[in-house]
Amino acid sequence: MTHSDRTAPGRIPHFPLLAASAAALTLLGCGGGGNGTSFVPVPAATNAPAPAPAPSSGGTTTVDTTPQPTIAKPAGPLALVPDSSAAFSPPDASATQYQKHLSIATANAGAGTFATPAAPGSAAYYNAAALRRQWCYTAENASSPPELQDRAVLPPIQMFDNVWAFGPRWVLQYGFLTGTGKSFLLDALNNTAEAQAITEPGLVAMGTTGAQLAAIMPTHGHGDHYGGAGYLQQKYGTPVYLGSADAAVGARGVPPFTVTQFDSANLQPVDVDFGGLKATVLSTPGHTAGTMSGVLPVKLAGKDYKLVFWGGTGMPNTLALAQQYLDGAERLYRLAAAQKVDGTLHTHPFVDGSLSKLDALLATPALRSNSNPFLVGTSLALRSLSILRECSAAKVAQLDATAVIPAWHTTTTDLSVTAAGQDQKGLRLTATVRNPYGALRDAVVKFSVAPQGATCTAATDAKGQASCLLPAVSGVVASVNASFDDAALADGSLQLGSTAALALR
Repeated sequence: MTHSDRTAPGRIPHFPLLAASAAALTLLGCGGGGNGTSFVPVPAATNAPAPAPAPSSGGTTTVDTTPQPTIAKPAGPLALVPDSSAAFSPPDASATQYQKHLSIATANAGAGTFATPAAPGSAAYYNAAALRRQWCYTAENASSPPELQDRAVLPPIQMFDNVWAFGPRWVLQYGFLTGTGKSFLLDALNNTAEAQAITEPGLVAMGTTGAQLAAIMPTHGHGDHYGGAGYLQQKYGTPVYLGSADAAVGARGVPPFTVTQFDSANLQPVDVDFGGLKATVLSTPGHTAGTMSGVLPVKLAGKDYKLVFWGGTGMPNTLALAQQYLDGAERLYRLAAAQKVDGTLHTHPFVDGSLSKLDALLATPALRSNSNPFLVGTSLALRSLSILRECSAAKVAQLDATAVIPAWHTTTTDLSVTAAGQDQKGLRLTATVRNPYGALRDAVVKFSVAPQGATCTAATDAKGQASCLLPAVSGVVASVNASFDDAALADGSLQLGSTAALALR
């Protein structure tokens, strides 16, 4: 059968029990790939509903029998089964905490190619080695990244239907259309001259002007992020938002500007409306006392997506601030996971890979619509933030040799579906849960089937595999899902949750 084949309404699709077919239906965590088989995986866009199922012969889609897990409950505590063929080996027992967290940052970054057709973007724009180098740069080097010397200016580049980037390659700003005839700026460049030469023309390229600028939010109180804010506020009356702990820089601006303050002491996510742009901001002190991070909405071809941004870059060299930096990185990861973000961005764009993505869009503008490089998917966006977390833990350990900081390991959940049961009218759902070093035994996996609503919870075996059997299904299954929630190993290391989703037609 080919991609164009369809199953007649009211009949159960045939799942060939061939290794090649099963492999073709396997997904990597939070998305994966498949080729044409009798059940064709369809990339499921984030925030989009699953494809509507074909009607069954009786007009109702049901699961006839309660799902049956192969292993219903864990036999013991969550455990790692090391795999000598894995790309990474656990840190040596003799490694210092500093060395251990740097090693885990490398493992979390991953190796090889990540296939994420569930995201409209391309995993080719997830560069594991570059992300590992940049997120850990100031944990491993006393000097600043050389990329900060790249003063060439990027012209306005449209990233999404409502987002542009413009400014120097070492530190730029993002302009958002709010959907209400207004605009919003994340960061304000270095000074008045750049606001005049870069920001104002950039707003015009977006189809707006400074007069429609609803808000400016520098990520923190360093001059390369707020330098143009005074000019823009003086000329257009635009509110400038900063964390309260950095608000004093307003009086030192050239010209000075008034700050609308976010409470830096409030470490919980805060929803905010920037002239119609509904964002979430999060106080993440450490780089400065008032650094803010968060999640911003973007639009592409009528669909809504979310990008997470980290507001600070260089790690502090005092223990108390480094501990705050680590805490902020952890809380931002939690926020990004809760909101199922689709990618990342950074106003020092070389840090998170945004610069290479902008270069790709500048060279090939059509990528914006057909393979947007910023939409790497939730799994890879969280993977990037997990590197940041481990690099931040390494910095704390560097400053305090007595610190013992539990590791955070990324995991992947692979999902496959095959025919099973009497007359091959059922489904067998199989998930494999792994961290960078091997399989996770006694991991709890929850499966769900839509639109039937059937769920099944199973535990993984020594190969990291959990399986559930749906003995008989009537109607057409639109999608299946498998999820592994955060859980700790006996050594206290956190195994970060992962999911897989397979849309079927």
